[in-house]
Amino acid sequence: MTSPTVDASQDQNGLIYLQLMFVMATWGLNIVSIKYLTQHMDIQALAAVRIVIAFVTVTLIMKARGSRIPKLGSAQLAWVAFAGFLVVYAHQVALVSGLRVSSAANGTLIMATSPLLSAFLAAIFYREKLTATRIAGALLGLLGVGMVVVGSGAQLGLTGWGDAVVFVAVLVFVFGGLVIQRMSRMMDPLGMLWYMYLAGGVMLVGHAALTPSSYHAETWQMAWWPWAVLMFSAVIASGVSNIVWNAGIARLGISRAALFVNWLPIFGLLFAALFLDEHVTLTHVVGLGCVLGGTWLGLRRGAQPGRAAAAKA
Repeated sequence: MTSPTVDASQDQNGLIYLQLMFVMATWGLNIVSIKYLTQHMDIQALAAVRIVIAFVTVTLIMKARGSRIPKLGSAQLAWVAFAGFLVVYAHQVALVSGLRVSSAANGTLIMATSPLLSAFLAAIFYREKLTATRIAGALLGLLGVGMVVVGSGAQLGLTGWGDAVVFVAVLVFVFGGLVIQRMSRMMDPLGMLWYMYLAGGVMLVGHAALTPSSYHAETWQMAWWPWAVLMFSAVIASGVSNIVWNAGIARLGISRAALFVNWLPIFGLLFAALFLDEHVTLTHVVGLGCVLGGTWLGLRRGAQPGRAAAAKA
């Protein structure tokens, strides 16, 4: 007979699985949204406005929950500022800059390498075991990205450079994840997200203020639909979804939660075809297969000794 405690735990995990699928759908649509918005708004102003609105969203959610903003020491503030620089400032600047000249389809496939790179870099920085399977997964995933870039006909042209900049966005996001993993032992994930958005938002606003094109009238005189897309990107994709994502990591652990990122390119390609009329080619499909296969290999783990012993008992 199954105990009520086990059933409740399974129900909770099932709800979290659905929530993480929602996050992947919103993130896939967000890549398409950012690509669309780069055609209507200066990219530096876009990055700054998105994060400022996301910061306000997280603040309102904290207030609604009755959460208090934690007080941090100087060392914690330094780590939070560093994470904000990587995950918010550098990631956003590279992402909007890359998607301005790359396609949403290419961008979503390149973003799908993040869990694979996370596992690979964790093996380097946190001394997790680096097996031949993980190395093969890394090579297969990079092969898939290369196929997408070359197959797009860009090669070393403008779109190819856009793909490279998107890959830089993935790299800084993954390095930021390593910093977050270190910080998660010291503070609450929601409070950490609040400080990261505050630090990164200040950097983005400063960057936009020093960019002359941010003051062009057309950036601020968009029609209602681009503003609606911007609100979705900031409030839902960057604000709410990041809170749900952090909760999923807290419940499942980063290795299990990262498996859901495999769905990001599927949603991204679907939305790019539906809303941007981008053509999904056979090269995209094969590249997607390589990225997903590489991610699966990179995240594979053998049975843990404790679990094996429990099974034998």
